[in-house]
Order: sequence, then structure tokens, then C-alpha cells
Amino acid sequence: MFGLGPGETVIIIILIIVLFVIFGPKQLPKLGKMFGKTMKSVRTGLDEMNAEMKTESASEPTESDAAETSDKPAASVPLVCPKCGTTAKPGTKFCPECGTELKVPEPVAAADAPSACPKCGTIVAPGTKFCPECGEKF
Repeated sequence: MFGLGPGETVIIIILIIVLFVIFGPKQLPKLGKMFGKTMKSVRTGLDEMNAEMKTESASEPTESDAAETSDKPAASVPLVCPKCGTTAKPGTKFCPECGTELKVPEPVAAADAPSACPKCGTIVAPGTKFCPECGEKF
């Protein structure tokens, strides 16, 4: 039955009988309809979440984009509230959650920006001569 094994078929039949006894023949169609609507809304929500995750992953900056981001004006960078940590859209003056005034961060000069170890990828402070994780010399 529908590609189910004999044990699963028996469980489904027992479940249907129990539902029939508990809710009666008049309530089962309503329950089925509610269950179908619930499943549809769950599926729609999952599809929306998957689509949102795909667009976010496509818009995430890569390492080559990170260098370009530091050259962009600070007004195009999303702002993070220092009080509650909420991310606000670029150009927003106040936090949408707590109302704290948001300040535009100063652009980071390329020489002052942290870099990554070419061997292990650990983020290191500017001016560091050796990687603290693997000992690679820069």
C-alpha cells in the first residue's frame, strides 16, 4: 500500500480506526481538511525559507568581495546596533528594535584591516609576523 511495508500499513490502519472512534465520522473530513491546510502552509513556509537562504548565500561576499567592500562608502554597509545587536539597513539613523542612535562606522584602511593566514586561514591582526595558530611566517 503506497510503498509502505506491512508493519507501517497496520499502524496506519490502527491510527485511522482510533481517529474514527475518537472524533466520529462527521469530524474526520474537517480534521483532514485542517491537516491538509497545515501541511500546505508548512510546505509554503519551507519553500520561502529555502528561497531566502539561496538569495542570502548568493549575496554573501567572498574574500575578493571583502576587499571591494572596504573601498565602498560606509553608508552602504549594514549597521549593527551597539545596544541590542540588531542589523539595520544602510542609511538608517535609529535601531528599528530599541531606538538607539546608530553611528556610521569609519572606513577601514587596507593596511589596518585584519588579514588571514595563507596556510590555515586564521584571522590575524595587522603587523603580525607569525600566525598564532600554525606558526606560518608572513
